Amino acid sequence: MQACASTASVSDERSQNVQIHAGSCKGLAGSLLYRMATDGEVRRSVRPPLSVRQVAKLLGVCRATVYRLCDRGKLPHFRVLNAIRIDPRAVKRFLARPRR
Repeated sequence: MQACASTASVSDERSQNVQIHAGSCKGLAGSLLYRMATDGEVRRSVRPPLSVRQVAKLLGVCRATVYRLCDRGKLPHFRVLNAIRIDPRAVKRFLARPRR
């Protein structure tokens, strides 16, 4: 039998209580990518990456359809940890492509 790690908050002088910081991590990667463009002129041209939910809303489809488009290579995407993110310019290019 293996010992399990406790999820209880334990704090001493040398450690921080990490659970109080857990809520601040949501959306961290997208905001960091957006802030990478520090030049004001460049920042105006750089948009934060979109989530699958946001793209589905823009396209008027369900999230499963967006996942399928990404899986089939029809919608370029990248992963941030375990989340799929899509560049808004890729969505514009996808919409501009002629349909068969």
